[in-house]
Amino acid sequence: MSEQQGCTEVNYSRNLMFHGLGKEYFRLCIVNFLLIIVTLGVFAPWAFVRSKKYLYSHTELSGSRFSYNVTGSSIFISWVFAGVFLLSLYMSIYHHASAPTWCLVAVVILFLPWLMMRSIRYQMQSTMLNNVRFNFKCSGLKAWWVVLGCPALLFAVLYFICLITMSVVFIVISINLKNMMIIIAICVMFGFFWGGLVQGITSALWLRLLFNRLSFGKQKFSAEISIRKCTRIIFGGILVLLPFMVAIVGLNLSWLIKALSITMSGYVESPYTLSELESISSMIKISYYLYFFGAVLCWSYIYVTLRGYYFNSVVFSEKIAFRSTLTVIGFIIQLVINSLLTVCTLGFGYPWARVRYCRYLASNTWVDGDLDALDLQDHDDKIAADIVSRISCGIVPDISL
Repeated sequence: MSEQQGCTEVNYSRNLMFHGLGKEYFRLCIVNFLLIIVTLGVFAPWAFVRSKKYLYSHTELSGSRFSYNVTGSSIFISWVFAGVFLLSLYMSIYHHASAPTWCLVAVVILFLPWLMMRSIRYQMQSTMLNNVRFNFKCSGLKAWWVVLGCPALLFAVLYFICLITMSVVFIVISINLKNMMIIIAICVMFGFFWGGLVQGITSALWLRLLFNRLSFGKQKFSAEISIRKCTRIIFGGILVLLPFMVAIVGLNLSWLIKALSITMSGYVESPYTLSELESISSMIKISYYLYFFGAVLCWSYIYVTLRGYYFNSVVFSEKIAFRSTLTVIGFIIQLVINSLLTVCTLGFGYPWARVRYCRYLASNTWVDGDLDALDLQDHDDKIAADIVSRISCGIVPDISL
């Protein structure tokens, strides 16, 4: 038990158990796929719900299984609305829409965080364990700050910093090849730094928003999430990616310098021979592989470390704590095996890969504390049936416990 949970008394621990079978999930996926094809995609919301119901109903905690009571029709209505909005947005951009149309688009975007919170609430209220439903309550203003306000502010600061810096650079520094390479290197490093900072801050705000407004029955969850800790984890992932980026730069630096110098000199004909172009093509391919491998390691480190941190920070009803025992190496092995299982079978092995992944996550998710000692009662909130709630149901369909 961490220091953050010193008030939590741990009586015993139990982990989640997943009882799904690959062959059962395969049959479900085949039927879903055929129905989606036959209905020209209309069945997709029902297929999504059927798959999620199977995964939830085969996940067990302390002898009880989860249930997922979302309906395909509710997701369908929401997805139709989202499709119409995206189509309207595309048509507005393509046909140079009038000011009132853009104002309507802006209003929808401004209200999007509130709709997202309504969607999360619907998902939580439709999830049950032992006949007790989850719940989620969040104000529209808080949602707007986390989803739009804070990210927009951070990117606005980045924009003005870049604008001022570039203006000063082009005034003070003479433009030549050496200075251009220095400017590019500084911009890349600053981009990684600011991107990590933004990701760390927004991740912490999202985790605070979700767990401090989540409840199970009439009992509430709480979480002490540190922005500094989340940012450190993100920067740790960037450090994992850094050697691969250095290797990519080393592979491509010579021909990039040559191309940049030729561009600055105004030379218009191709400066490369056929063999040089083939060599450059090979280096670009190798760079893609290096970046992909580095990105997988980076994402795995961030996911496993961040999951372990916020699991250790969450407490339910001031008595129940949580732990994640995932390891970065074990998680990467799972990704590699499941990816090979899916790719080598042309997608037919995906159901078995998904079942393996769910079983792996469940076995590494622990609950510490005496669940039987809690007085768990279902809450009294009903699922809203107004038009706005129906439209928002499927905006955030895949948030999972």
